[in-house]
Amino acid sequence: MSRKKVDRFVVLREKEAALHLSPGLFPAGTAEEWTAENRTLIFSTHPLNNGCALAVAGKKTREHLAEDNRVFEQDEKVYVCRMETVPDERLPFIYDSHAVFVSLQKMMRTIEESEDTDAAGHANGTTTSGERTAADITSLLQTSALYREAMLRQVRVLQEAPRETEFILSEMDVFQAMHAVWHLVEIIYLATNMPGGLSAPIVPHFMGWLNFNFPAPLAEDGQRIFADGPSADDLAANPDVWPYLKKLALRGHVTTMANMLDRIAPAKSSVSASVARWAREVARIARAMPLGSDEETAGSFNARWRLWNGELQSTATAIRSLLASPSPSPSPSTKEEAEAEATAATSAGAGSDDPALESLYSIVEAMRGDAAAISAQSETWQDMMGATLLYSEPTAQADRLPTLAAEVADEFQTHEFAILDRTLVALLRHELPEFLVYSNQIDPWLSAHMSDMMEHINILGVCRRVFAVEPREHYVIELGEVYMSHEDLWRVGLEYLGMSGGCAGAGAAVMEEYAMRIPLESDRKAAQVLRTCAAHGLQRAADRIHRQLGRQKWQQGRLGAAITHFAQARDHRSVGLVCDQLWAAYLESGGSGDLAYGPTIDGVLAATGVRHDRLDFLSRYRDFHACYGAGDPVAAGRILLAIITAGIAPPHAVRDLLVDAIPLLEGDALVFSADDTFELLRRAEEEKRDGTNGNSSSSEMSVFSVACARNLARAFVAA
Repeated sequence: MSRKKVDRFVVLREKEAALHLSPGLFPAGTAEEWTAENRTLIFSTHPLNNGCALAVAGKKTREHLAEDNRVFEQDEKVYVCRMETVPDERLPFIYDSHAVFVSLQKMMRTIEESEDTDAAGHANGTTTSGERTAADITSLLQTSALYREAMLRQVRVLQEAPRETEFILSEMDVFQAMHAVWHLVEIIYLATNMPGGLSAPIVPHFMGWLNFNFPAPLAEDGQRIFADGPSADDLAANPDVWPYLKKLALRGHVTTMANMLDRIAPAKSSVSASVARWAREVARIARAMPLGSDEETAGSFNARWRLWNGELQSTATAIRSLLASPSPSPSPSTKEEAEAEATAATSAGAGSDDPALESLYSIVEAMRGDAAAISAQSETWQDMMGATLLYSEPTAQADRLPTLAAEVADEFQTHEFAILDRTLVALLRHELPEFLVYSNQIDPWLSAHMSDMMEHINILGVCRRVFAVEPREHYVIELGEVYMSHEDLWRVGLEYLGMSGGCAGAGAAVMEEYAMRIPLESDRKAAQVLRTCAAHGLQRAADRIHRQLGRQKWQQGRLGAAITHFAQARDHRSVGLVCDQLWAAYLESGGSGDLAYGPTIDGVLAATGVRHDRLDFLSRYRDFHACYGAGDPVAAGRILLAIITAGIAPPHAVRDLLVDAIPLLEGDALVFSADDTFELLRRAEEEKRDGTNGNSSSSEMSVFSVACARNLARAFVAA
């Protein structure tokens, strides 16, 4: 795949899917009849996932239908349909990997903050070129291992499933593929990528990866060959032995291969003397295969490798000469003489007709790094890649992989490769844009977490130059949207969306839209959603959720909770409306002195601490009644006057407040001064001019005017 073709894979995010109900909601071929009978389909879509509820219903209400209309059984059924995108079996893995993902983001933020504070760029080994330090790589390597542990744990869970269904097998294939891909990335870019360049030999890491993720030969093959403890002759005569030995050689299991050759060598009747002799020699050489170490220099290892390879060359030459020499052709004079010469020929040497010797020669040729021999014996490109690295380039580094991968791929029909093969080859060739696209086809989880890890390793830049979108943000958002379709994963999905990019990125906008549409089945879930919004700064979503909850509580008659949510959403109009309802309920009760709304107001103020004119009015009006009831008319008068003059009371309540002043105006104590009384009269005149009518009658207002006149007279006398 050329890089120019990547964009079309990336930008086409919309997935098309068809949803079929079998059997249908009404019998096939009867749509016209059902329509004529006043039948139709109704549906309701889920606000988050790709599901809906379907039912058959009447176009009119049942009361308006003619009596002769039939009532179908399907009317009583509601079909809840949803395409399953996240199976429940994955939930433990999702929670585990999400915890690792969140931990990784926190760790990288800490590292970046530390680098920002180190302006010189040299403290703790930090480089000025943006490369990761050895400590950073070690931390990323540990995090990568946690991801792989989660994948392997999920594979074990699937293997222990009570029934091996098609779904279980498919899930096992997916997780094994994801582990193989992740493991190889870890080897190429972390395990062999310490600061200073790709200097560590990759061969031992690659062979470990190969034999772990693509085990061959299978352990079952060896158990079948060695079943019942075969003798040397039985073992040598087994047709599966030599193919098994070739596989052992290709995969680098040279010690196991040497042990098997030693068991074959004593055979008397099944192999020739030449095979027995050279089997022992090949076993000896295989055990002497040089292995590198951190303490040994490259020059010393290469010298030992050349000596070892020279022994293999000499052995291959000797075996080839035996294969090239024809077997003795006896010219017997008698039958007994012919049989004796044939037996001697078999014991002395085999020649070109000895399959065992030919197999032994193929093994030696592959071990000495002959490309043709390796290619001929390799069943998969992974076998050929591993054997080529192991025997031809034992000191190869990761930067050698692209060339070798291209050469190996040319030996196979790449158009027949499975998606896993394409992914791995693209990775080996360092074609990272194609690699990410193929990873997404394996599973969205892989592309999301892989792009995140690549970002932290600082190798995602090449993808940005090719992709039409920001790769990490795109894939993490895609995974978050997948998780949002599952009712139990909304919090995980929101966090993936929130961590997909910066505050101004697309992820924040998508997260906010999803947060506003999460079904709130309980107060506990609503509180969790609001905490998540607060953690990610989603103020618009939080305000909308508070307004939604406020309306719900208002409809349920929980006015205190309604005020709390409206106040936190800064919906002052709704707060005022609910407070007006509390005031109206107080007036309808006949103005009882206990003010039933008191606990409601206390709860709101304690929970939110918000200030609102209507809340302030109700609270201070309750204080007024408390002072009046306690026999302190002066304090009650000051509070009432403050309420009236501060303008915090709703217009329709002012007349009621003025009427409340009548007992204070006509009481024994002088509560209001002349100025206070003039202020009360001024407010009464404004109310009369504005035409605002409260619960008070005109006669009560007349009494208020007379009371004010009397109080003025008393105030003037007192002055």
